[in-house]
Parts: sequence; C-alpha cells; structure tokens
Amino acid sequence: MIRIQVERNEQAEVERILVTGHANYAEPGKDIICAAVSGISIGMVNAIEKMFGVKVHADDDGEGKVDCRLPENLDDPEKAAKIRLLMEAMAVSLKSMADEYPSYVRMKER
Repeated sequence: MIRIQVERNEQAEVERILVTGHANYAEPGKDIICAAVSGISIGMVNAIEKMFGVKVHADDDGEGKVDCRLPENLDDPEKAAKIRLLMEAMAVSLKSMADEYPSYVRMKER
C-alpha cells in the first residue's frame, strides 16, 4: 500500500507531502501504480529543485519514500508561493491516483 500524507499550515497551504510504501499491484518493474506515483512525486520534486534552486527532499529518502517539504529557511514569499503551487499540483495528482486505486494508494491530509 502506498500512503500519502499531505500536511498543511493554518492557511491550508501545503507544507509537506510524504509518500511511503509500495502499491504491490504487480511485480517490481511492472507495477504501473508505483510507476505513476513515483513519476508524479519524483518529477515534481526534481522540477521544484531545478526551477527554484532549493532542496525540498533529503537525498537519503530511501526506497519507497519521498519526503517533500517546503524549505524552512525560505525568506522569499514569492518563491515560496510558487513552490507551494507546484506542491499543490503534486497533491492533486496524487489524490487522483488515490481515488482511482483506493486498494493500493491511500491519502490523508492534516
């Protein structure tokens, strides 16, 4: 089961998206659900880091884990808003996966 946790601040803005686990929909290398969730997660993390020159995940996230966080020391409100917009797009895409494949992907928000 892939578990996705979206954490928001008091203004309901995305601060963190944590993706853990494996779908186990099919054997490794043929699991389209894992591939889709990984593509969404890693693609968005890479885009944010390349476009804005910030680090939003740890290099040692490990297999089956992506921990995307808005950098705490980000002092540019405009840059933070743009990163949050991309993280929100990531959350929407991941929610679509959870809605489409509820036996393999679960999403919680807090």
